[in-house]
Amino acid sequence: MTPRDTETLADLMSERAGKRGSGLPTWEQVAQRAVDPVTDYRPSPNLLWKVASGQDVKINPPLVRAIAAAFSLPLDRVQMAAARQFIGLQVDDPFDTPVGEDDAVVRVAHAPDRTGDNMPATKEFLRRAAAGEDDG
Repeated sequence: MTPRDTETLADLMSERAGKRGSGLPTWEQVAQRAVDPVTDYRPSPNLLWKVASGQDVKINPPLVRAIAAAFSLPLDRVQMAAARQFIGLQVDDPFDTPVGEDDAVVRVAHAPDRTGDNMPATKEFLRRAAAGEDDG
């Protein structure tokens, strides 16, 4: 498991922005870039700071998309980090496919104590779907 597999939204954000004088962007500067490309929602600097501080906030798709835009991060990475932080789900590849080995990437949301080895039915379902097998 890599650090990216366990990062929370707070981890992701706090390592990219910080206090004045640190050389990292301030929350005011981050807020200027944090615009949801779908709805034009703009979170406040205070809300962004609360998320990065690990405080409980109302999380929603426009906020997650705005955060992804602010830091120029892939949306799926920000979504997975938010799922870890706010609902306690782990999201990963049950097949542990090495990066670049296959064009298809499968991600499954699951309880943190589960692994691909603990999900035989899920793995079988995905295997059959990839092979084009039909249950009917």
